[in-house]
Amino acid sequence: MRFFSTPAFLLLCFSSLAQTDFRGFKEVYPIGDDANIGYKTSYVASETILFEANPNVKYSFYNNLRATLLDPEKEYGWCAYIHFKPQLRMYTDNSLPVKMPSYRVFLGTQHLFKVREHDLFAISLESGHYSNGQSGSAFSADFKDGSKEGDSLYSLINADTDLSKILNRTSGNFSTNLTELIFNYRFNKLNENYIPYSTHSLKLGTVLYHDGFLGVLPFGGYSDNDIKLYGRWRFLCGYEYVHTFRKDDENKGIRLSLSENLEVIQGAHPSVNPVRSETTLTLFPTKKFPEFGFFVSYVGGHDNYNFRFVDSGSVFFAGITWTSFAGLADSRK
Repeated sequence: MRFFSTPAFLLLCFSSLAQTDFRGFKEVYPIGDDANIGYKTSYVASETILFEANPNVKYSFYNNLRATLLDPEKEYGWCAYIHFKPQLRMYTDNSLPVKMPSYRVFLGTQHLFKVREHDLFAISLESGHYSNGQSGSAFSADFKDGSKEGDSLYSLINADTDLSKILNRTSGNFSTNLTELIFNYRFNKLNENYIPYSTHSLKLGTVLYHDGFLGVLPFGGYSDNDIKLYGRWRFLCGYEYVHTFRKDDENKGIRLSLSENLEVIQGAHPSVNPVRSETTLTLFPTKKFPEFGFFVSYVGGHDNYNFRFVDSGSVFFAGITWTSFAGLADSRK
């Protein structure tokens, strides 16, 4: 089973990554994570991760951001889109190599404002569903989610319970609706061709787990027992510095990025580490394919793989990444 699943899984991941048009700006302004795939060390000793893939695809219903960025007369642009953001891990287990995958789908909009000379301010608002498609009880593989036996397990959980030790890691259900709001400000320095060669990017945001889909429709939400463990709020902040080399023709267009992202959970169970810190260094090594890069990340704190946020530790993640936004000229002179 493992040998059959591995190539099929790789094909799924790379086909999702490849849906971005290499030749142009087909998605939206880059608030959020880029697609990536790579090797990751493990949070718990009982499991070994072979690799993790994060395909990340946005399809726009309307998008005038490229036109806004390239037109010196336009100061405001916006887009509306659907966002598919799965997260999949391949483990070394023979019978269950892909366990508890994440499925996230959102409706979103982003709004872009040109400010000062060449700086950019943007707002992202996304709302949708996040689940792992499993049917088992979160804390026992012997019972179904929502069954009398599965629900009775929650009465055994108290403030001293270690959720990581009792988590059902093969079929435990995770499900919630959520809404994410992010603000992003970019300080750009432009070269003689009016393309950013130095960018400081600041991000601040929040995520709310809620019951109704899009806040109103009665499906896809959490259970009352689970939300007491999840915590309703997550707060986000981040910084990224991007430098584009331009001293000579050989290195011109090569980019280096250093980023730090922080997430804090409010209201989760006491055994959950509320903090997650992710430091990433990314090199985009060729001007011929500026969207393609190599990254290495150090992550400390809670996991971000659906119900495995109950796990905590320090891990390394390294591989390849693909960005839909490789930098566009600001044509104002």
